[in-house]
Amino acid sequence: MVPAAARSLGAAGFATESAFAAHLLELRERLPARFGRLVLLAPEWPAAEHERLAASLAVLPPSSGIHFLPAYRTDISRPQFLRHHLLPLWRRVKGAVQDAAVVHSGLSHQLAKPLLFMACVAGWRLGRTVLFIVDIDHRRSSRRLLDIGAWNLRQYAVNRWVYDPLKWLQMWLAPRMFDLVLLKSAGLVRAFGRGRPQVKNFYDTVHAERDVLAGAALASHLARLQWADRPLQAVVFSRLVPNKGVERALQAVALARAAGASVQLTVIGEGESRSALEAFCAAQGLQDAVRFTGPRAYGEALFAALAGMDLMLATPLIEDTPRAAFDAMARGLPILAFDIAYFRDLAEGSGAVALARWPEPSDLARELVALQADRPRLARMAASGIAFARENTQAVWLQRRLQWTMEAVLRREGARRSGSSGA
Repeated sequence: MVPAAARSLGAAGFATESAFAAHLLELRERLPARFGRLVLLAPEWPAAEHERLAASLAVLPPSSGIHFLPAYRTDISRPQFLRHHLLPLWRRVKGAVQDAAVVHSGLSHQLAKPLLFMACVAGWRLGRTVLFIVDIDHRRSSRRLLDIGAWNLRQYAVNRWVYDPLKWLQMWLAPRMFDLVLLKSAGLVRAFGRGRPQVKNFYDTVHAERDVLAGAALASHLARLQWADRPLQAVVFSRLVPNKGVERALQAVALARAAGASVQLTVIGEGESRSALEAFCAAQGLQDAVRFTGPRAYGEALFAALAGMDLMLATPLIEDTPRAAFDAMARGLPILAFDIAYFRDLAEGSGAVALARWPEPSDLARELVALQADRPRLARMAASGIAFARENTQAVWLQRRLQWTMEAVLRREGARRSGSSGA
């Protein structure tokens, strides 16, 4: 069960975001033979949204061994969900869990549509092996949204004192109820794991060993990064939505150029903010410095678009854990990012991340000027990122996660046999 949406295509299978599709295929391939199929229970896009996103989607046919069970339409309102969909969804979740050996779910951030925690509770009640996953440390998000003006004091107070405690309650319960708890942050593990062996830190990567630059291509890339007589080619690749903070990246480029740095920016992606971002570039006279390419499907199309880039910019306005960070490192791109929890962890672990004070475009600009002038530093960061990406491929993490999962399955089966023998 995941909040990432998909779209049923009937007999043709289903469509979902291409990087997630690659992840599902890799997971299905690695599942032990005792598992007959992989079922995805997730929200479903309406037709219009599916058509808008078509360029960045992949189709998984029934022959893939992966099956999609729609949970609810993403365009239904909260009142509609509570009145018409909550009880049918609970029955659907229980049916799916009843047929499952392992329930893979996690924290419900949308408390009015608590699909994920419903699945966890159903799995716990039915005695299934339950994996509970949290992939973002949201503990400071309410404060960040207040600080950037996205929320007023009333919205902050409601979220900080009502919704946030309900999220933290889920995370407090998880190590006490479920078989394996994966938290994407060393800080979350310290806060909620409290020495419990089934609570693990993890990276959720998608890139493969073949995607990591190597050999002559790597040597050529590292040499090119050190050419001082060419503009610094920065790239943003993400959904173009307000919480990604892409306008802050544009502001930083404008400030860096005003300070004399030769910087150009490529924006790869699509989303509701694109027209506003393009208008901002026009108003700031950045048309010659910034280009928008639209989305690229994950894999060769995306990596081809990253060829010739020198640096990834990441400017999230709330806590985030973008897989794009590892894709950038795999292609030899150092990262300049706001100092949110995820990028602080990556900076310490990888040596490939430069940090700027959140959420200041001026601080990003200062770092851009410094990196444009210090090309050997860029090359050192790139080499460190390559090594870190090679150590943290999707295969590495899937194997580790499957090992932890099978250990949890065997623990539960052993406890069940012991209970039966005792009875």
